[in-house]
Amino acid sequence: MSYNVRAQTYVVGGLGVTGQACVRFLQQQGAQVKAFDTRASVSLPNEIDVEVTLGSLTAAYFDGVDVLVLSPGLSPAIEQVQLAQRAGVEVIGDVELFARLNETPVIGITGSNGKTTVTLLTTHMLNHCGLKAVAAGNVGLPVLDTLANDYDVIVLELSSFQLETTSSLALQAATILNISDDHLDRHQTFENYVQAKQRIFLHCNTAVVWRDTEHCAPQNTVNKLSYYGLSDVSEGIGFRDNAITLHGEPLLDANQIQLAGTHNVLNVMASLALCEGLKATMNVNLIDAAQSVTTFKSAPHRCVEIANINGVRWIDDSKATNVGATLAALQGLAPLTEGNIILVAGGDAKGGDINQLADVVKNEVSHIVAMGKDAHQFAAMFERTQIVKDMDEAVDYAYSHAKPNDVVLLSPACASLDMFDNYIHRAQVFASAVKQRSQA
Repeated sequence: MSYNVRAQTYVVGGLGVTGQACVRFLQQQGAQVKAFDTRASVSLPNEIDVEVTLGSLTAAYFDGVDVLVLSPGLSPAIEQVQLAQRAGVEVIGDVELFARLNETPVIGITGSNGKTTVTLLTTHMLNHCGLKAVAAGNVGLPVLDTLANDYDVIVLELSSFQLETTSSLALQAATILNISDDHLDRHQTFENYVQAKQRIFLHCNTAVVWRDTEHCAPQNTVNKLSYYGLSDVSEGIGFRDNAITLHGEPLLDANQIQLAGTHNVLNVMASLALCEGLKATMNVNLIDAAQSVTTFKSAPHRCVEIANINGVRWIDDSKATNVGATLAALQGLAPLTEGNIILVAGGDAKGGDINQLADVVKNEVSHIVAMGKDAHQFAAMFERTQIVKDMDEAVDYAYSHAKPNDVVLLSPACASLDMFDNYIHRAQVFASAVKQRSQA
């Protein structure tokens, strides 16, 4: 390790899950560390035994500090970070600290939607191929926790928030799965959001690119480009006769994929291409990797069927916290749905443009049931929108309008925090309401 942790004095900004993992790691390394949080109160485990300051800070707080490790939930624009920068303190994230210390091959995955599925699926494939792989970052282990173990490959899910404080992460293979309006309340413009995502390719060997979308190819030079998509091609990963192909030869029948929707076929393709990016240095058999898909189960709250009541399928896609995710869900489920789709949506759109759903909603959706802060945007976009006050009322309305072979899809296209603790809580309330109707 060329980076000497103990030679620096640190501040950790933010004491959520990531911040606490940073403090623990720095304590274990024997580094000098203190921490702050913007909240008025935080609950910390006993092993977090450092000086903690809550709320606002003074410039003197950063005297003698070399590095601020900023949690991804805190914007670099906040006052505390500005104070640090004016004091000459280097601002990084936990992923950048990891990058300076890590010696294990890493795969990186970002995008507006599908990150968790592709991260977990790629990890599943690599483990099936006999490698010791682990998922980390935005899902699985905190990145710094992986340094204490002997892995063959680390598969990182990376958000735009993590990438904007990362500058030296070397990746064997990396991908931007897709980009749609999201987090514009933080990044201000779509271009800023794209540039944050593009940072994943800064030190990348193989860039995996969906050939049918914009903004996802690297803007900088990389050693190799690997393409995938739903077109019939003789190079890279393609699609022919309902099968995923590699260089034109069948690799996996789409009917073997346990995940619903064409967007999940793309997720499988991306995972296979990422695995292929390791073939030059590791024993990765893509036939084995492809076959492992048959035993992979979807992550919770991502297009998962939770009930079938009188022939109506109820699907939880609560993780769809932006327009692009809901668009992918509708486009993926529509070909598999004999009846109509009733869409349960709404919440905080975070500056996203709900009107991007207009065409697919017009063609595939019979009713929208909308709630939350930006429910009116759905009503303005689609005339058959019913605005409701809560999830119980939403499920009641959907239950009364659904017919056999219909799908009721919770895919909100919005964040949940205006009404719920998080997207998981939103899904739990939805599932509870559906269960009550099934027992009525």
